[in-house]
Amino acid sequence: MTGLDATASIGPVSVWTDEQTRELRKLTDAVYPPEEPDSWPGAVLDWSGPEMGVRVVDSDGWLVSYVGVLVRDSLHDEQPVRIGGIGGVKTHPDVRGMGLAALGMDKATEWLRGDARADFGLLVCQDELLDYYGRMGWKVFEGTLLTEQRGESRVFTFNRVMTRDLVAPGPTEGVIDIQGPAW
Repeated sequence: MTGLDATASIGPVSVWTDEQTRELRKLTDAVYPPEEPDSWPGAVLDWSGPEMGVRVVDSDGWLVSYVGVLVRDSLHDEQPVRIGGIGGVKTHPDVRGMGLAALGMDKATEWLRGDARADFGLLVCQDELLDYYGRMGWKVFEGTLLTEQRGESRVFTFNRVMTRDLVAPGPTEGVIDIQGPAW
Protein backbone atom coordinates (compact mmCIF):
# COMPACT_ATOMS: atom_id res chain seq x y z
CA MET A 1 0.00 0.00 0.00
CA THR A 2 1.29 3.45 -0.83
CA GLY A 3 1.04 6.55 1.31
CA LEU A 4 -0.15 8.48 -1.74
CA ASP A 5 -3.11 7.75 -3.99
CA ALA A 6 -1.28 6.52 -7.08
CA THR A 7 -1.70 4.12 -9.98
CA ALA A 8 0.85 2.25 -12.08
CA SER A 9 0.58 1.41 -15.78
CA ILE A 10 3.02 -0.16 -18.21
CA GLY A 11 3.42 0.41 -21.92
CA PRO A 12 5.96 0.69 -24.73
CA VAL A 13 8.08 3.82 -24.45
CA SER A 14 8.12 4.02 -28.26
CA VAL A 15 4.50 5.25 -28.25
CA TRP A 16 4.81 7.77 -25.45
CA THR A 17 3.55 11.24 -26.25
CA ASP A 18 5.90 14.21 -26.23
CA GLU A 19 4.26 15.27 -22.97
CA GLN A 20 4.98 11.89 -21.32
CA THR A 21 8.60 12.14 -22.44
CA ARG A 22 8.85 15.66 -20.98
CA GLU A 23 7.35 14.42 -17.70
CA LEU A 24 9.99 11.71 -17.46
CA ARG A 25 12.75 14.27 -18.16
CA LYS A 26 11.36 16.48 -15.36
CA LEU A 27 11.32 13.52 -12.97
CA THR A 28 14.85 12.55 -13.99
CA ASP A 29 16.05 16.13 -13.40
CA ALA A 30 14.45 16.12 -9.93
CA VAL A 31 16.12 12.83 -9.03
CA TYR A 32 19.43 13.53 -10.78
CA PRO A 33 20.04 17.28 -10.97
CA PRO A 34 21.37 18.20 -14.43
CA GLU A 35 24.76 19.32 -13.09
CA GLU A 36 25.48 15.89 -11.55
CA PRO A 37 25.29 13.37 -14.47
CA ASP A 38 28.57 14.55 -16.00
CA SER A 39 30.41 13.47 -12.85
CA TRP A 40 28.57 10.13 -12.56
CA PRO A 41 31.12 7.32 -13.08
CA GLY A 42 28.56 5.24 -15.04
CA ALA A 43 28.42 7.93 -17.74
CA VAL A 44 31.40 6.30 -19.47
CA LEU A 45 29.50 2.99 -19.90
CA ASP A 46 27.14 1.92 -22.67
CA TRP A 47 23.62 1.32 -21.31
CA SER A 48 20.52 -0.22 -22.91
CA GLY A 49 17.37 1.84 -22.95
CA PRO A 50 14.00 0.46 -21.87
CA GLU A 51 11.43 -1.05 -24.20
CA MET A 52 8.62 -0.62 -21.70
CA GLY A 53 8.05 1.97 -19.02
CA VAL A 54 6.04 1.77 -15.83
CA ARG A 55 4.54 5.14 -15.07
CA VAL A 56 3.35 5.73 -11.51
CA VAL A 57 1.09 8.76 -11.39
CA ASP A 58 -0.62 10.42 -8.45
CA SER A 59 -4.31 11.31 -8.30
CA ASP A 60 -3.58 14.63 -10.06
CA GLY A 61 -1.92 12.81 -12.97
CA TRP A 62 1.66 13.81 -12.05
CA LEU A 63 4.43 11.31 -12.82
CA VAL A 64 5.89 10.56 -9.38
CA SER A 65 7.83 7.33 -10.04
CA TYR A 66 9.13 5.37 -13.00
CA VAL A 67 10.58 1.91 -13.76
CA GLY A 68 12.28 1.04 -17.07
CA VAL A 69 11.74 -2.51 -18.35
CA LEU A 70 13.20 -4.59 -21.16
CA VAL A 71 13.43 -8.23 -22.16
CA ARG A 72 16.51 -9.82 -23.62
CA ASP A 73 17.42 -13.31 -24.79
CA SER A 74 20.63 -14.10 -22.94
CA LEU A 75 22.68 -16.96 -21.50
CA HIS A 76 23.09 -18.37 -18.02
CA ASP A 77 25.96 -20.85 -17.80
CA GLU A 78 25.82 -21.02 -21.61
CA GLN A 79 22.13 -22.06 -21.58
CA PRO A 80 19.52 -19.81 -23.27
CA VAL A 81 17.37 -17.75 -20.92
CA ARG A 82 14.93 -14.91 -21.32
CA ILE A 83 15.78 -12.15 -18.88
CA GLY A 84 13.48 -9.37 -17.72
CA GLY A 85 15.58 -6.28 -17.09
CA ILE A 86 14.72 -3.50 -14.66
CA GLY A 87 16.53 -0.18 -14.87
CA GLY A 88 16.19 3.54 -14.40
CA VAL A 89 14.02 3.23 -11.27
CA LYS A 90 13.32 6.70 -9.90
CA THR A 91 10.90 8.40 -7.52
CA HIS A 92 10.51 12.12 -7.01
CA PRO A 93 12.41 13.17 -3.86
CA ASP A 94 9.29 14.82 -2.38
CA VAL A 95 7.36 11.52 -2.26
CA ARG A 96 10.02 8.93 -1.43
CA GLY A 97 9.26 6.38 1.25
CA MET A 98 5.60 6.04 0.26
CA GLY A 99 5.89 2.76 -1.65
CA LEU A 100 5.68 4.31 -5.11
CA ALA A 101 8.77 2.60 -6.54
CA ALA A 102 7.53 -0.67 -5.04
CA LEU A 103 4.19 -0.13 -6.80
CA GLY A 104 6.05 0.37 -10.08
CA MET A 105 8.30 -2.64 -9.46
CA ASP A 106 5.24 -4.81 -8.76
CA LYS A 107 3.68 -3.73 -12.07
CA ALA A 108 6.95 -4.42 -13.93
CA THR A 109 7.30 -7.85 -12.30
CA GLU A 110 3.69 -8.74 -13.11
CA TRP A 111 4.26 -7.86 -16.79
CA LEU A 112 7.62 -9.69 -16.98
CA ARG A 113 6.14 -12.84 -15.46
CA GLY A 114 2.93 -12.70 -17.51
CA ASP A 115 3.05 -11.09 -20.94
CA ALA A 116 6.84 -11.24 -21.40
CA ARG A 117 7.26 -14.77 -19.96
CA ALA A 118 10.77 -13.89 -18.72
CA ASP A 119 12.61 -16.68 -16.93
CA PHE A 120 13.99 -14.33 -14.28
CA GLY A 121 14.50 -10.66 -13.59
CA LEU A 122 17.82 -8.85 -13.40
CA LEU A 123 18.76 -5.41 -12.14
CA VAL A 124 21.95 -3.66 -11.14
CA CYS A 125 22.14 -1.29 -8.19
CA GLN A 126 24.40 0.34 -5.63
CA ASP A 127 25.21 -1.53 -2.41
CA GLU A 128 22.93 0.69 -0.34
CA LEU A 129 19.89 -0.53 -2.32
CA LEU A 130 20.46 -4.27 -1.81
CA ASP A 131 18.24 -4.46 1.28
CA TYR A 132 15.52 -2.35 -0.35
CA TYR A 133 15.26 -4.61 -3.40
CA GLY A 134 15.78 -7.68 -1.19
CA ARG A 135 12.54 -6.84 0.63
CA MET A 136 10.80 -7.06 -2.78
CA GLY A 137 12.09 -10.58 -3.44
CA TRP A 138 15.32 -9.78 -5.31
CA LYS A 139 18.42 -11.88 -4.52
CA VAL A 140 22.07 -10.90 -4.76
CA PHE A 141 23.78 -12.56 -7.72
CA GLU A 142 27.28 -13.58 -6.64
CA GLY A 143 28.39 -14.88 -10.05
CA THR A 144 29.77 -13.09 -13.09
CA LEU A 145 27.72 -10.76 -15.29
CA LEU A 146 29.01 -10.29 -18.82
CA THR A 147 27.91 -7.22 -20.75
CA GLU A 148 28.86 -5.68 -24.04
CA GLN A 149 30.89 -2.49 -23.96
CA ARG A 150 31.97 -0.90 -27.23
CA GLY A 151 31.49 -4.16 -29.10
CA GLU A 152 33.40 -6.36 -26.64
CA SER A 153 32.24 -8.74 -23.92
CA ARG A 154 33.29 -7.42 -20.49
CA VAL A 155 32.75 -8.42 -16.88
CA PHE A 156 30.35 -5.93 -15.31
CA THR A 157 31.78 -4.56 -12.05
CA PHE A 158 30.18 -1.12 -11.85
CA ASN A 159 27.23 -2.06 -9.59
CA ARG A 160 25.89 -5.07 -7.74
CA VAL A 161 23.68 -7.53 -9.62
CA MET A 162 20.37 -8.92 -8.32
CA THR A 163 17.96 -11.46 -9.78
CA ARG A 164 14.34 -12.32 -9.10
CA ASP A 165 12.32 -15.44 -9.71
CA LEU A 166 9.75 -15.02 -12.46
CA VAL A 167 8.77 -17.98 -14.65
CA ALA A 168 11.85 -19.86 -13.35
CA PRO A 169 14.15 -19.33 -10.36
CA GLY A 170 16.59 -16.45 -10.66
CA PRO A 171 20.17 -17.68 -10.31
CA THR A 172 22.48 -16.50 -7.54
CA GLU A 173 25.71 -17.80 -9.08
CA GLY A 174 27.26 -18.84 -12.37
CA VAL A 175 27.82 -16.70 -15.45
CA ILE A 176 25.09 -14.56 -16.98
CA ASP A 177 25.86 -13.14 -20.41
CA ILE A 178 23.24 -10.53 -21.25
CA GLN A 179 24.66 -10.22 -24.77
CA GLY A 180 24.47 -6.46 -24.87
CA PRO A 181 24.91 -3.40 -22.64
CA ALA A 182 23.57 -3.42 -19.10
CA TRP A 183 20.37 -1.56 -18.29
